[in-house]
Order: sequence, then structure tokens, then C-alpha cells
Amino acid sequence: MSEDTTETEEEEPIKPEYGILGCGSVGKMVAEYLDERNDKFFAVELDEDRVEDLRNEGYHAYRKDIRNFEELNIDFEEVKSFLILSSDPKANEKALKSIKENYPETLTIIRAFDPITKEKFTKLGADIVIHPSKVLAESVTRQLKRFKSLEKSKELKEEINSVNGKLGILVHTNPDPDAIASAQALKKICENLNTEASIVYSGEIGHQENRAFVNVLEIELFSFEEVGGVEGFEKIALLDHSIPGQNNPLPEDFEPAIVIDHHEVDKDKVKANFVDIRSDVGSTSTIMTKYLQELDISIDTELATSLLFGIRTDTLNFKRNVHTADFTASNYLYHLSDQELLTKIETPAMDAETLNILGEAIKKRRIYSSYLISNIGKANEKDALPQAADYLLKLEGVSTVVVVGLINGMIHISARTEDVRVDIGEVIREAYEDIGSAGGHARMAGAQIPVSKFGAFKNEEIKSNMIDKGITYNFLKAVGIE
Repeated sequence: MSEDTTETEEEEPIKPEYGILGCGSVGKMVAEYLDERNDKFFAVELDEDRVEDLRNEGYHAYRKDIRNFEELNIDFEEVKSFLILSSDPKANEKALKSIKENYPETLTIIRAFDPITKEKFTKLGADIVIHPSKVLAESVTRQLKRFKSLEKSKELKEEINSVNGKLGILVHTNPDPDAIASAQALKKICENLNTEASIVYSGEIGHQENRAFVNVLEIELFSFEEVGGVEGFEKIALLDHSIPGQNNPLPEDFEPAIVIDHHEVDKDKVKANFVDIRSDVGSTSTIMTKYLQELDISIDTELATSLLFGIRTDTLNFKRNVHTADFTASNYLYHLSDQELLTKIETPAMDAETLNILGEAIKKRRIYSSYLISNIGKANEKDALPQAADYLLKLEGVSTVVVVGLINGMIHISARTEDVRVDIGEVIREAYEDIGSAGGHARMAGAQIPVSKFGAFKNEEIKSNMIDKGITYNFLKAVGIE
């Protein structure tokens, strides 16, 4: 069967922007896309029936082997991009070589068939190499994730609807913005489903930025103990933490109704009616944003601002443990949020006591390999310890920081890490759980230890030295430095 290069007798020559070389099923979809955009293009295909179909669609189609496409009466200098999409790898290679030899500045997108041809086409100068099998696999994966997400949303909705009384949304002890914002989102879902819910916490809202966050956005939080603990609710939901008794005031044998978290954890230890733990995202706020979208619940300005701040803080402004989903959620929230409110939250005033503690932490730092320990001694403001830990983590060569302070007869420890090999929550528990309360997550943790655990000393200097040595020894032992 001979090649036919004519379209119709009366058709005027065109100045195409795109050239599709090989117009099977993939090329046809590209042609339809370009046509929808009113872009000018031509298509080259050897199969006679396909060419006829393309012409019937009103496309400029030519019947020719793509290896000989240059024989066509077209001004190829006008073409902005060649899309080589045939199912013949040898034909694709020949067309690519011809384009790169004669039109080296023109963008070339080519279809590969396996990793070997992909590498070969890249070496020949193709600008973009597409591996359809990989693209198809990624598309299927996305659809599976989408289906799973919809199923989880349906399950969450059913669990909330099963609450006949009041749901307690419990964030972890001394909650951070991600935990609080996530709890707000769950409360919003509850309101949408006509289920009564309250956000509860234990400990304190520490860190000036966290207090500004709660105050500026007027977030309603209740003390878990003051509302009666577990007895004050029909069911309990855990947000941004997952195991009763770890970084929360719950009994170890308590079973919550809902657990939603992004921290990596042994899932066999998590017992709840509804569990959603995704360690492939950087914040629980990201997960909750997705739930609001899947359930088609509108997000007001304050909630959007809260969730965006939660994502920013837990990913350290997109520099720590950040994933594609975090960027996607942030982009969605950004246009709904109030940037002026965010600025107010992110730039709270620093008091003199916090500044003094920061100075002491810098001055008294000691470094062991990539670990930094700083014992500031007596202090009045324990909320400044995590701020000092965050600041010292910026020091070059340091990946893990422990800041220690003695406040009102209690030793307070705040720890931070950006070392993916270190689960600082586990380290702090191993180091101090036997002598005090300790817990946290993979990237941040804390402990409180009664001074009496280190014995009774009349001499303050001796007592201080004993505490310092004990705290340091336990930590370094836990991380494997003797």
C-alpha cells in the first residue's frame, strides 16, 4: 500500500505549532486536546484507516511513515514542538535523530517503551521522554488513592454519626498548631453532621507563637481534666497522636473511637474503631484538609488560616518531612486564608525572660557528634525551652538538640531533631521514662523529672552538677554514645 501525503485538493497550507508523529490511541488523545485549545497542528500516521478518521475529525492528517516525515510540504521551522508518539521504537528513534539534526532548538517529546529506550532517547537529545507504562501505573495509583480516600471519608462520617452524646477531640499534651488545627477541622466535620464535639487538651499552650495562634484565631479549647476527663464524653478522638498513655493523659488500656495522625507508629499498638495514620504526609492538618474536601465541607477563613499554619509549623516551613500532599493542601488553603492573621501569629513579641533563656542555652551548649545538649539551670519560663531547642537546631553540624531547665523544683526537658534516623520521642522515653514522665513524636519530644530523683543535696552547685551529669548520661546512652 503506497503512502498518501495529500489531504484534500483545495486545502490551504498551514503553519502548525505542533507536529504529532504517530497518531494511534495516544496521539489521537493529544490531537483532541490540542484541538480543544484551538492550537494548530498536523498529524503523521501510516495506518490508512486512522488517517481517514483523523481527517473526518477535521484534523490536518498525512499518511506517511514518520521516518520520512520531512518529505511533507510543511514549514517545519514554524513548529514549536514535535510529539513522537508512534508504537514503533525504531521509527521513533529515526524521527528523533532527524529532528535533532535539522531542528535542534525545537522541543521534542517522545514515547519510550521501557527504561532502556527511555535512556537511549534521552542520550539522543529528547527534551521529554514519556514511558506510557509508568504513566499508566501512576494514574492507576492515583485513582486507587482517590478511591481509598473516599472510602476513609465515608468511614469517618459513619463513625461520627454513631456518636449519640458528645465527642471529645483530644490533642496531645502541650499541643502544637498542627494538633489544634487538625482538631478544629474534625470539630467542623462534626458540626456539619450535627454531632456535638469539644476540643480538649492537657498540659499548657506553650511557646509564644502557639499562644498567639490560639488567641488571634480565638480557638476554643478546654482543659481535659477540668471537663471530667473521659467521663465527660461518650467517645474520644485522638488527633496528631495515636497511643493512649503516650503524650496524653489517657489510661494505657483506653480505646478511643477515632485516631488520625501522621506520625510513624507501630500500628499494631493502635486500637480504635476508626484509624487513619499516614506517615507519607508532613502534618495531620494535611490529612484533615483532604477530609474536608472529600466531604465537600466549606472551609472558612479562620479554619483555612489555622490549617495552613499547622502545615507550615509541622514541616518547618516546608523544609522538614514535607510531601507533595502538603504542598497541594497548602496551595488550596492559601487562597482561603487570611495572610494578615498569619503574619500576626508568626511574629509574636519576645519577652525579656525568653531572650535571656535563649542566650543561656546558646552559651551553655555542649556538642557530642551531631547531638547538642544545653542545661540552662534555673529558669522561670518553661515555654522558652522548646523555642531555644528550635533555635539551636539551626546550628551547622547539629541534627538533634536537648535543652534542659530547672523550673519550680521540676526538671523540664525539650528535644528536637531533624535526623531521620532518630525517633526523638522514643529516645526521650528510653532515657527518662523510668524517672519521670516522657514522650513525644519522631521529631519533637519532652520530659519532666522531679529533682528528688537525683537525691537530696544541700549544696546547690553539687545538686546542679549531679542533675546535669545524670540527664546527659541517660540521653547519650539512649542514642548509643557512651
